[in-house]
Amino acid sequence: MFNKTRIIKVTVLSLVLILLFGKTYGQGGTDNGTRAVFIFDIAKYIDYGPGFADSAVFKIGILDKTSELFWEMGNLAKTRNTIQDKPLQLVVFRSEDQVLHTQLLYINKASGFNLSKVKAKLEGHQTLLMTEGYEFRESMINFMGVEGQMPKYGVNEDMINKAGMKVNSNMLTQAIKTKEDWENLFGKANEQIIIQRDTIRLQLEKITVQKEEILRQKAHLDSLNQEINIKERTLAEKQKVLDRQFVQIGKQQGEISVQKQTIVIQQKEVQVQKDTLTNQKSKITIQLALLDDQLKKISEQDSKIKVQLEAIEKQKLILYFVLFALLLVSFLGYYIYRGYKIKKEANIRLEEKNRTISMQKDEIEQQRDLAAAQRDQIAYQKKHITDSILYAKRIQTALIPSLELFSDNLEHFVIYKPLAIVSGDFYWVSAPGNLQVIISADCTGHGVPGAFMSMLGVTMLNEIVNGKHIIMPDQIIENLRQGIIKSLKQVAEEDSIKDGMDIAVCLIDFDKNKLWYSGANNPLYLVRGKELTHYRADKMPVAIHYKMGPFTLHEIDLQKGDAFYIFSDGFSDQFGGPKEKKFMSAQLREVLVEMAGKPMLQQGEKLNEIFEEWRGDNPQVDDVTLIGVRY
Repeated sequence: MFNKTRIIKVTVLSLVLILLFGKTYGQGGTDNGTRAVFIFDIAKYIDYGPGFADSAVFKIGILDKTSELFWEMGNLAKTRNTIQDKPLQLVVFRSEDQVLHTQLLYINKASGFNLSKVKAKLEGHQTLLMTEGYEFRESMINFMGVEGQMPKYGVNEDMINKAGMKVNSNMLTQAIKTKEDWENLFGKANEQIIIQRDTIRLQLEKITVQKEEILRQKAHLDSLNQEINIKERTLAEKQKVLDRQFVQIGKQQGEISVQKQTIVIQQKEVQVQKDTLTNQKSKITIQLALLDDQLKKISEQDSKIKVQLEAIEKQKLILYFVLFALLLVSFLGYYIYRGYKIKKEANIRLEEKNRTISMQKDEIEQQRDLAAAQRDQIAYQKKHITDSILYAKRIQTALIPSLELFSDNLEHFVIYKPLAIVSGDFYWVSAPGNLQVIISADCTGHGVPGAFMSMLGVTMLNEIVNGKHIIMPDQIIENLRQGIIKSLKQVAEEDSIKDGMDIAVCLIDFDKNKLWYSGANNPLYLVRGKELTHYRADKMPVAIHYKMGPFTLHEIDLQKGDAFYIFSDGFSDQFGGPKEKKFMSAQLREVLVEMAGKPMLQQGEKLNEIFEEWRGDNPQVDDVTLIGVRY
């Protein structure tokens, strides 16, 4: 099999050499080495005129699709590295458009380039155009081949002189002078080519036969290779199985050796235990003999003890009877003595109770008189405080802007339920120009303290919006925060006053159909159709706080029919329902979406009913404010 493979390789190598040989003669019988020497020699005999002295190098260009001639010339340039005393530089061009100015440009007609296009590119430059295989006088120097030892070429002296160059007279002497000589040379070359073609044809026929034989042998080798590959894969798989089995056997041998060592150790331990058992058995035999002796002695003593026990039983019966009689007498004596003592103690306690009752009666009468006096005083104080709180409510109500300040363009409702007459919640509205400001706030605490904070907030809002004409929600909240910090003298210390408020501020621009919103802990719900959008507030109050960043301004494009809601946390924090739990914000959002299509006044009435039904008998836990507006 290996001899056949060697024969195939030799045959293929011979075929490649024959093809290369035929290709060389097909191109005119000239190899690249001959071309390289001819190009280098021709370049020496050309006079490029006075401008050539300014050139730093002598540049030779090759327009060719392959690099064979270029590499051959590069090898020759290692020994002939200067031409006309200037350093040699070789360049290769792959197309006519890449051609640049060189001292000499070589083109072979077999490469298929457009000679006219190349001439146009070289026009106006002192470049010697050297060609091979073209018609007579088509270029400056046209190389035909080699006859014997002499190269055959034609020289177009007029074209060379026109480009500003001159040719050495020796070159002109050896050049082909007439077109007839050129055609004769072509004829000889064609005859040689025909002979070479016949030779190549015969060689190709032999090659075809050899190729068919090679293909048959190759097919046979391929089948053998496939069988070998299959057997190799089978052997490889078996080898893998054997390797795995060897690994498993190695592991098992290791485990067996470990187990052998363990068994040897266990055998030694068993032998020790056997020796120990033998010793123990001997000791037990001795002890059993001793026990037999003791049992005999015990049986003798048992007979003696039985006689003594019978005598003791009789004595026990007599002793039990005497003890029972003594116990009965002692019990009767103790019972009589205890009854006497209890009666005596009861009489003493009765006398003490009588004295205590008499003293408590006098004290109760004094406390009754004192309680009546305190009741009258408390009733007076309660009336006075209630009157004060009611008056405070009148003041708070007077400070809160009238709901009439709502624009006629807005359908709205307001739920306002104070926890204790006066409220820590408040709402505030204003209508500067064609704008509408709507605010809902929840102050720290409720009742009187919350009312004080709410009145402070209302006063500051009047000054900020109506006095300073600040209308953007984020700026309103920021100015309100600075005012509260200044008014309450708040600082960033732990024991300072941290009272403040949570707030939601809205501004409606009727001209632009815009809603601007900013919030401190109090969000805004916008309902459009059956979809609710939750605009979240900043997590910081309107007061001194560890986080004092700017408040976020939300810009919302309003559409006719949109409804939005701002509120305090009193509604969602109310306990009630069947499980006595908070109402929660999620349930409030569901209720708002369900009643989105109803008029706003009906929504307000329905929300108030829902709140009261949920609260039931439970006390209200916080002030409640909820404002709804439809655009």
